[in-house]
Amino acid sequence: MAKTLFIVDDEVFQGLPGAVQKKLVAETKKLFSFVPGFTVEARKPALFPAMIHFTDSVVMLVGHDDEVDAAVRQISRAEDANIRFSIKQAGVNISLDKLKQSFSGDPDKGGVGGHWKPVVTEGGGKKVSITMTHGVASLQAAEQAVVEEDLHGRSLADILKQREKKIHDKGMARYFGSHEALVSVREEMEAELMTKRKPLKDWDKGLADNVATALARVVAHEARHQYILAHSAKGLGADSPRIWGDKNFEEFDGTDKANINNKINQLTTDWGSAVVHLELCPKERSSPFE
Repeated sequence: MAKTLFIVDDEVFQGLPGAVQKKLVAETKKLFSFVPGFTVEARKPALFPAMIHFTDSVVMLVGHDDEVDAAVRQISRAEDANIRFSIKQAGVNISLDKLKQSFSGDPDKGGVGGHWKPVVTEGGGKKVSITMTHGVASLQAAEQAVVEEDLHGRSLADILKQREKKIHDKGMARYFGSHEALVSVREEMEAELMTKRKPLKDWDKGLADNVATALARVVAHEARHQYILAHSAKGLGADSPRIWGDKNFEEFDGTDKANINNKINQLTTDWGSAVVHLELCPKERSSPFE
């Protein structure tokens, strides 16, 4: 399949409420709607196509920011092993050690994405495509971005301290009869969600919807790195964009959109120039995204 962004359908994805799963896919697709024929789908690793096209991208979700690096290392090791297997399976004369470049990607807050998609001429004269690609997006980064915007960076302790002062100044009855008290209770709930790391199914629906949108932006940003490694000057493709609370980062910048389309067109041409396409997910091997 070409021009498909695969969101890995695994335990982390399945741990999201059904409505969040649907919104995540829909919002991510909307962010790439400027690319003709681009699709986004959640798919189980065992059902991935054997050949990942140059214009495809893959993003795995992790629950916490500190799990991103480990996920990338696991994916990279498995992809390296699978490509070596595919070289032997295809019977082409290629030394991966002499060719391979680092594609660890440029880490962002809450995610990382990278790719290596060359067409090389093997010893027998055949042109061979090699696809190595990955994206990892942290759910924690999306949750934190949404809550921090609502709380303006305040912690649970800050909120409770501020409430105590208001009660002292106004008196308990007057304070708890005010709209300000209702806002404070909601803010306390939001702070507890992050402090206690409660699962998204326990969040208020409106907050959970916002997290789905923020997570879609992380996913889209890391998918973009599987087409263009460098950051853009503006928009969602910029270095460490604010994924919630800033309209400047809600979508890809116009110039970046043009660059992404141009790169995808170039990748389509590159892919078509090869006569042998090495399988990144051969059926005889485990998926790199499991």
